[in-house]
Amino acid sequence: MEIPVIDLKGLAGDESARSRTMAQLHEACKDWGFFWLENHGVDAAIMEDVKRFVHGHYEEHLEAKFHASDLARNLDAADAGQVDWEAAYSIQHRPTTNIADFPEISPPTRELLDTYIAQTVALAELLAECMSLNLGLDAGHIRRALAPPTVGTKFAMYPACPRPEVVWGLRAHTDAGGIVIMLQDEAVGGLEFLRGEYWVPVAPCGGSRVFVDIGDQIEVVSGGAYRSAVHRVAVGTEGRRLSMATFYNPGVGAVVAPAREAPPEYPGPYRFGDYLEHYQRTKFGDKAARFQAFKKRFHK
Repeated sequence: MEIPVIDLKGLAGDESARSRTMAQLHEACKDWGFFWLENHGVDAAIMEDVKRFVHGHYEEHLEAKFHASDLARNLDAADAGQVDWEAAYSIQHRPTTNIADFPEISPPTRELLDTYIAQTVALAELLAECMSLNLGLDAGHIRRALAPPTVGTKFAMYPACPRPEVVWGLRAHTDAGGIVIMLQDEAVGGLEFLRGEYWVPVAPCGGSRVFVDIGDQIEVVSGGAYRSAVHRVAVGTEGRRLSMATFYNPGVGAVVAPAREAPPEYPGPYRFGDYLEHYQRTKFGDKAARFQAFKKRFHK
């Protein structure tokens, strides 16, 4: 199965090109929940500089700690399939930032990250506008539904593992929030998305493509027209895999609800902070069961 690749330059073309691109985006959101983007407005050179930073930061600050961790030293005692083989940290960007918690990141690198995030947020907001229009809503509906947005990035490295059969890089889950924009490794694979009954591998990709998946809140707002997809990360015995995911999520106080009358399995209206609290306890469980339990708990 070929993962959709959408060239966003069509949005700036004539009416025919724009309609074709919008239709491709709609089909990708409806039938897949994840897709590649080209000509998306995020500077390719900046993307490469950010990847170099992530690799260098891991080597200098995380690699030795990871291999000295209890998980790495006691892999034979791991609860098979219930642990995540990843070295990861998160930086919050908006509405506030925790960059001060990372004094080792130099001012020039902070400026680089700020530029990358500004361009990535602009892309997320463009996608939100297109999704709204494709759903028959006004262009600003999804942006308002997520406002004020919270933006953060998870920087993850998945090292080679001597016993990949007993761990996942990251166990199967859907994303809790809105729109996720990812930089992927150029050489090492491992990310897999569930489509129907089949796991679809996301192949390593060089160049300037970015990968996008939609989270649970887009599914709720769309009333199930768009669905967040289950995904996981597998690890191997060779290489290490970089993943950098920027989350354009609702603010914790944002009130989320289906835009129109929706099937009964969808909750709403609710505070995203309440959903997030529930999600953190049920992240690796069944999404439909999570929606039902959340609705029963908060919307009797």
